[in-house]
Amino acid sequence: MNKNKIFFIILTVLIIFFLSISLYVVKIFNNQTSYTTIVKPADIFANEDEYITYIQSLRIPGVRFTVCQIEKGDNFWKIAKEHNIDIDTLIGANPLWESIVAKIDQKVVIPSQKGVLHFVNNLGEIKELHNLYNVPENNVLTPSLFFIRIKSLVSEMDKPVAVYIKDARPITDVMTPQMAKQFALREMFRSPLGGRLTSFFGGRVHPIFRQWGFHNGLDIAAPYGTPVGAARGGVVIASGWMGGYGKAVMIQHDEGFKTLYGHLSTINVRPGQKVKAGQFLGRVGSTGWSTGPHLHFTLWQNGKLINPMKVLW
Repeated sequence: MNKNKIFFIILTVLIIFFLSISLYVVKIFNNQTSYTTIVKPADIFANEDEYITYIQSLRIPGVRFTVCQIEKGDNFWKIAKEHNIDIDTLIGANPLWESIVAKIDQKVVIPSQKGVLHFVNNLGEIKELHNLYNVPENNVLTPSLFFIRIKSLVSEMDKPVAVYIKDARPITDVMTPQMAKQFALREMFRSPLGGRLTSFFGGRVHPIFRQWGFHNGLDIAAPYGTPVGAARGGVVIASGWMGGYGKAVMIQHDEGFKTLYGHLSTINVRPGQKVKAGQFLGRVGSTGWSTGPHLHFTLWQNGKLINPMKVLW
């Protein structure tokens, strides 16, 4: 047998071998379960340093990940704005967070575009992720899966596979319990209007009486006449003049929540009326004890005051 025939036989065997392996991989992949099980990153990584180390070696075409360190004066909203993303994207890329309060020297993963990181143990689950996050299929970005599939045939994966879902919002199932609780509360509400936050919940010097006192809500400055919407669906329990709040509206919501919208110029709802989240209540004004057009927003649950920043972030 001459050398050419030997070479041809060896080449043919190799081609058949690799084709068989490829078909086997495809078969294994296609036979994997289609349902999605939720992998919690907190169960994978011992701490944030281990998670950061993993992310720094992560390569997913279409998205880049950088890591910054919190300095004095920083907060997550500022970082999100500087990188042209939003707070939801930071939450989705930092699943070990337990709070939205930034700490000096804390490291933060910053994706190059809006979306969330999701981890899967089963490669077959990737095709279901667009349904889980309600995005188009091509929004699911993956690392190169060929070698991952080959490796999975001979040994178990040491870490779940990271996938990036563009334009998706985070889900509480993958968060730490502490963060999930905060996020779930925030998801119940929406901002009554867009504007500049000028006075926060807590102690302050009153802008009119110049005395130190407790401010029971959040002030949002906006141009006179700006529409104000309900922060959540509910029933209007009061509307009209309310002393220092001027023209105001109060709404009762489910789970014992209640909201107040003060200093309005006009009111467009009446007591007993049911309203939906975002429904027009009235317009920004400066009635009552006010130094300029803004909305005073107060939140209670079961009669106890709550800092509105817990739901408007």
